[in-house]
This record gives sequence, C-alpha cells and structure tokens, in this order.
Amino acid sequence: MSKTGKISTIKREFPSSQTSTMQSELAKKGISRIPGTGVFKYPYKELDGQYRTGLNPDAAYIRRIKDDTEREIEIERVKKLKIKLEAALNIDLSPRSTFWNNSLSKSNDDAQHVQPVKLMDGDNLFDLSLPFHELAYSWLRVHPTIASSLQAWERGEYPADTQFYVVDDEVENNVVYKKKILINNAIVKFSNMTPEKRKKIARQLGLPIDDNSKEEIVYNLVDNALKQTEMKSGKYSGLNPIEVFNRFADMKESILHVKDLIKQAITHNVYKLKPTGKIYKGEYEVAKDEDELVKFLVDDDHQEDIVMLEQDIKSKKLAAV
Repeated sequence: MSKTGKISTIKREFPSSQTSTMQSELAKKGISRIPGTGVFKYPYKELDGQYRTGLNPDAAYIRRIKDDTEREIEIERVKKLKIKLEAALNIDLSPRSTFWNNSLSKSNDDAQHVQPVKLMDGDNLFDLSLPFHELAYSWLRVHPTIASSLQAWERGEYPADTQFYVVDDEVENNVVYKKKILINNAIVKFSNMTPEKRKKIARQLGLPIDDNSKEEIVYNLVDNALKQTEMKSGKYSGLNPIEVFNRFADMKESILHVKDLIKQAITHNVYKLKPTGKIYKGEYEVAKDEDELVKFLVDDDHQEDIVMLEQDIKSKKLAAV
C-alpha cells in the first residue's frame, strides 16, 4: 500500500453568542468553504529569490528550527527526497531552478515547470508513490501559509486565519521517538551520577536547591526539567534542556567544580554579578565575565584561589545559619 500525504482544513468553532457570519454558518455544517471552491497555492519565494521547495537542506526555514532533533530529521529527510525526485523526474529541483517559476509554464500539463495546487475543504490527499504528487506535497508541507501541524497552529506558531495544516504522523512520531531516546539517555546518565554531582548539575541548570536539599528532591527537579520542551527561566531560558544538561554532564570534573563554586559564590554574595556580566568581589572587579573567571580558577597556578573561594563560601553559609 502506497504512502499518502495529507493536508487538511483547520476546523474552527464559533461561540453561539457570536453574530452569525458566512464562516460560522459554514462551520455549523461541518465545512469551511462553499462546496467546490478551493485555494490555489504556488511555491513560496523567499526574499533572497530562492524558492521554499521542501528539498533544500540549507533553507532558511530549516535554520530557524530551534530544536536540534527536529532540525536534524528535516535535513536528512530533504536530502534524501531531493536525490530521489531529481532522479525520478530528471528535473533540476534546486531552490533557484526555473522549474519553480510557474509564470514560465506553457500549459497546465507542462512537466518542466511547477503547477499550482488547488486545496479543497477537508482532506487533500497526495499519492506519494507518484513523483509529481510527492513533489507537490514536499513544497506544500513547508509553505508558510500552511501550518506544519494542527498542534503548531494551536500553539500560535501560525496566524489565526491559517486555513490548512499538514497531517504527517510519521514525521511527528519520528521526532517524538528521537526526543524520548535523548531524554531517557539523559535520565540514565543523571541516575548514574553521585549525589554531589547531581547537585552541581542542578545548580548549573538554575534549579532551586541548596546543600540541604534531599536526593529525591534534586532528582525530581532535574527529571522534570529534562522532560520540558525548553528551559523556562534563568540564563538558559528558551534552550533545549537536554542540550544544556549534556553540556554540564559531559564537562571535565575540574571545570564543573569551578563553575559550581562560582554559582554558589554568587548565590551567597561572595561574588556579585553585575547586569553587564562582570563579576565583582566587594568593590573590585575580578573578571569581565564568568568564562574569564573559570579560565583563571582552573589554571594550575591558581589552586590557592580555589581553596580561598571554598573557604569564603563555607563562611557565608555558616553565617547564614
């Protein structure tokens, strides 16, 4: 059985109290358009003159994908698909190819130039065993006026008046699968750490723990953080929690120890972190930023400074008791 690509209409609900409109009346009948009417779509042309083909691994839309896993999956998918379709159709499908310029088309069956696709109400199906169907689906699924998924539209990633979305369970499942693998691997890695290292990692992630935090609290906080879609606050807000976690989990112990000391020193006012990023001790600037201070303290010639910093932190903690 051949695979099928699907682009469907976004169904809208209208409050009963809202003044009746054509759209609300159509929605009551379970449709979004007057029967027989549709919307013509043409490949989207970027500002730099390239077409958004769904076959270009260097496309701007791919670079804008924040999630590393999703971006890698999309790059591999489009690389393979471009090779496959160019071989099947014997057409240059690069993003600046004249194939994508419909104004050059001489007829509706001109196979040397892209043809518009009329999207109808309901499910629009594409037989992916047919090269031209798969080609059309490839550029439609990345068209900026078509939501990449219903969930993406519901999250507000597309304009409210977007009419269609891509139904691609295989891609969605692949992304979810790879994300779960990464999360589970990170949790296993975290579970095998010593309690002390777990606390260091938790502090670097900006989680609210201290020396008295119980093991189960530290574990639960990190476990919850790893399962989020992005870091919610702090220095790494908006970033992938797995990527941030692995950054510290795979870090040399000596560097992690120094970064943890700096984090504690700032928390307990041994150091003061200015809005500029500069770090002060009292009235004196000790480093222009955290990276400079880390490099200074990990140097073998400055081990006495680490001992003194550890003592200062210990004194501040005792004074706070």
